[in-house]
Amino acid sequence: MKYELHCHSWYSKGRKIRWECMMPPEQIVRVLKEKGFGGVAITDHDSVKSWPGAKKAAKKYDMVFIPGIEISSSAGHVIGLGLSEGIRPGQTLEETLDAIHGQGGIAVAPHPFDLKGEGIGEGFIKCDAAEIFNSLNSSRLENIKAERKIRKAGIPAVGGSDAHSFGMLGRTINVIDAHDMDSASREIKKGRVRVHGTYTPVPVIVAWVRERMTWSYDDIIKYIEKNYSPPRRKLARFMLDWFINSDSKAWDALGYFSIGTSVVYSALRTIYSA
Repeated sequence: MKYELHCHSWYSKGRKIRWECMMPPEQIVRVLKEKGFGGVAITDHDSVKSWPGAKKAAKKYDMVFIPGIEISSSAGHVIGLGLSEGIRPGQTLEETLDAIHGQGGIAVAPHPFDLKGEGIGEGFIKCDAAEIFNSLNSSRLENIKAERKIRKAGIPAVGGSDAHSFGMLGRTINVIDAHDMDSASREIKKGRVRVHGTYTPVPVIVAWVRERMTWSYDDIIKYIEKNYSPPRRKLARFMLDWFINSDSKAWDALGYFSIGTSVVYSALRTIYSA
């Protein structure tokens, strides 16, 4: 059975740009069902608000729903799967893992070596499983590093689409021989998961960023007005409006350039940290 183990609904909110995701949980379940998935864990950032709607939709579409959260520990992000209630963010990694296990859940290290530094890095060794593939790690090298280290450590491996839009859903497939939450959790902990991942295309990422900025437009304008000098304010508003209202392929080209820059940066960082 195909499982999506890392995706977000519109209850995930960003710190700088408020709207991080615009997908209702019910529609996430429906779209994944249409893509042939049998199970889903919606893992919003520090929120369980998607659970009721997703659980109801999963029952309607005969899918397995796994209650999850992407928790912001002081060391980085940790996903808790099979939980019964929320977990307070900002705790240490050890406290976060204890809270997950205290609910009978399993702890997963998402994107442990991502360039933004939001993963827990070498701390993945303390988790029950870790992502060897994340569809949003566009520079590729983070996934290569993660798989090498996770396989060497013998930690059970999973993958995550890290989906924030409908175009991102199901990019990474976890094939698990399980037809309910408890058996899926057991199979994950035993390392019996087959991961098939594909990267999110740059045009999909650009479209997602445009949608985020459209939904967050008023908040962005308030931030610009409050924090920018008049010349920068005028330029920032012009660029924002241009980006939102333009579907030029030039933005995709800029996205490819950014990924290329990330690859070089990641490679250099790997070399100098070796």
